[in-house]
Amino acid sequence: MSFFDNIRVGLFGNNNGIRQNNRLGINKIFNTRSNISRNVRSIFGSVPSRTTFKLVSKEQARNMILSSNVLLIDVRSKQEYDTMHIRNAINIPVEELEHVIFSIEPDINKYLMVYCASGARSKTAIQILNRLGYMQIYIWEYGALSTFPYKDMLVYSKQ
Repeated sequence: MSFFDNIRVGLFGNNNGIRQNNRLGINKIFNTRSNISRNVRSIFGSVPSRTTFKLVSKEQARNMILSSNVLLIDVRSKQEYDTMHIRNAINIPVEELEHVIFSIEPDINKYLMVYCASGARSKTAIQILNRLGYMQIYIWEYGALSTFPYKDMLVYSKQ
């Protein structure tokens, strides 16, 4: 298994298609019928046990972006977005996503595609979106700008 495969498995699990969030045994914690699990649920509310998204090839992602069939969301900071982003992307930092996504896209059935620099914030964004009811989420490899090969689609700051 390559270095990048280890990162992918650590972030997104080892399944294809619908990915499971098994990191740190979260599924085991929230799927047991123990008193501890009930207490954790009563404190933190319902915690989804699955992270649902569709992994597409880079070429499919490119075609979806160019055809405007997907709302492309850059979940990096505003400074990162201003430095460089993918054409047609909107910037919603992951820290703000939960509070503003319904005002930007109230249709939970809309196709969304998220990305960040390395994939970690993409995973967090997917979990937030899933919790809010958005299930039509697409990513390419890791949901990372660093793996996006189409440099002609990048917009750079004018500085």
